[in-house]
Amino acid sequence: MKLSAALIFREVSAVYPASAGGPLSQQPLLGRPVVPAAEHLEDMEVCMLPATEYGAGSMQVLTGGDRPLRPDQLRVEAPSPGAVYNLLQQIFERYETWYEGLVESRLRGQSIQTLLELSYPVLGKPLVVIGMDFSIVAAVRTEKMGVARGVFGSTEDTYTVVTELKQSSAYAAARQRDGYFYYRSEEAGGDCLCVNIKKYGRTTFRLMMLDPAGSQDETDGFLLQLLADLVEHALLHNTSPVSAEDRSIRAILHTAISDRTADYVTISQRLENSGWSSSHEYLCVVLQLSYLDQKNLTVHAICSYIENILSGSCAFQYRDDIVVFVDLTVSSMSQADISSRLSCFVRDSLLKAGYSRVLLGHFNFRRQYDQACIALEVGSRRNPFFWIHRFNDIAFEYILEQATRKLPGYMICHEQLLRLKYADEENGTEYFRTLRLYLDNHLNAVQTARELFIHRSTFLYRLERIKSILSTDLTNPDEILYLMLSFRLMDREPRESAAAKEKAAGEG
Repeated sequence: MKLSAALIFREVSAVYPASAGGPLSQQPLLGRPVVPAAEHLEDMEVCMLPATEYGAGSMQVLTGGDRPLRPDQLRVEAPSPGAVYNLLQQIFERYETWYEGLVESRLRGQSIQTLLELSYPVLGKPLVVIGMDFSIVAAVRTEKMGVARGVFGSTEDTYTVVTELKQSSAYAAARQRDGYFYYRSEEAGGDCLCVNIKKYGRTTFRLMMLDPAGSQDETDGFLLQLLADLVEHALLHNTSPVSAEDRSIRAILHTAISDRTADYVTISQRLENSGWSSSHEYLCVVLQLSYLDQKNLTVHAICSYIENILSGSCAFQYRDDIVVFVDLTVSSMSQADISSRLSCFVRDSLLKAGYSRVLLGHFNFRRQYDQACIALEVGSRRNPFFWIHRFNDIAFEYILEQATRKLPGYMICHEQLLRLKYADEENGTEYFRTLRLYLDNHLNAVQTARELFIHRSTFLYRLERIKSILSTDLTNPDEILYLMLSFRLMDREPRESAAAKEKAAGEG
């Protein structure tokens, strides 16, 4: 194993006073020490006295004299050359034993956590492996630094940090780095020596050695790179733990909404065994991922955060969204409680959310998912600047949209109502507006006359003319409902026409 001159100098200085002839290399180019017996030494060897000319890439360690040092020389105030030689052998032995232990650990299929635990006594600083979604794969000695096992930002106190990092240009740039580098890590509370672990050229994990003192010392960088190579090997062989419970409920719910041929009786039985009873009430929330979350792979962080702040919930990715089901009976939370907990998070994370209705049992999960998606889609069109959309708020608009999917509103509304409108345009009357106010006022003649600023007898005369044109006496409840719905359908005509023109202009 090769070590760097900077690392050797640091280790020797911890035992004996030492000085260097110049800036020392961080690259691992030096092999085990030898006492020179010839005039020339092979490259990349650490040498000792006597002071002769050695080959390029070697390092000469002096234990005496006061002449100026060359850049490839160290002076150590030790009792004898033999003491320095033994110390150097111990340094190499220590790091070689460490690396051999890491390799042996991987050959036996041990976890990433084991790799970090083997490395901590040698590197001497807290170590963390995180995913780029801020999930912690493994960590050692990080408790006192506020790094919680699980997910960075998995609590209400820390998720603001994740939101800031997602929008940070410096963090985005750090994702592209190769080799080891220093990065100021707010989530860890100090500087970190880092190595990005990539897959197909894209950073998916990061090994971090936390440095609370902020020393900016990269001496251990090449050692961290060796450790990162073995962590990468472990990640490729799927040694990161995933709990069976997490897999179970998520897999059941994923099947419930994705497989239209699924046996809902079997799904219900499996959920019962997992503690989600058919006698409980459930709510579905669909979160539309932002570009930053897709770019930063933060889906797992969002899911874990939601599950932490909403008891009795299960969150998972489906297609390009995050789907959340909440067992309201288990959580003892109302819709208002859930909205209160999610609203700031949704806004600050640049997400949008659709809420289904609360329904009983297991046989409506797919329909609840559809409701939440519809709420998100229709609500985003109606109120694009709102973050949260509820199905109950857009249900009537959805009915109108479905009614006009194949035919425009004027072709399905009450035919005689169109005659009333054309009569107004031809004769300058206000029969159309009068009928609408009359229906909106629940057939109250006095209130309608007041709003029209006309006498009641004048209104009654106008109403008789309206009935004559419509050929109805306005006593049939179904016809009244049809007329009221027709007014709403005709209201949509100008909006839909304007939207079509705007879309056509954009495509042009």
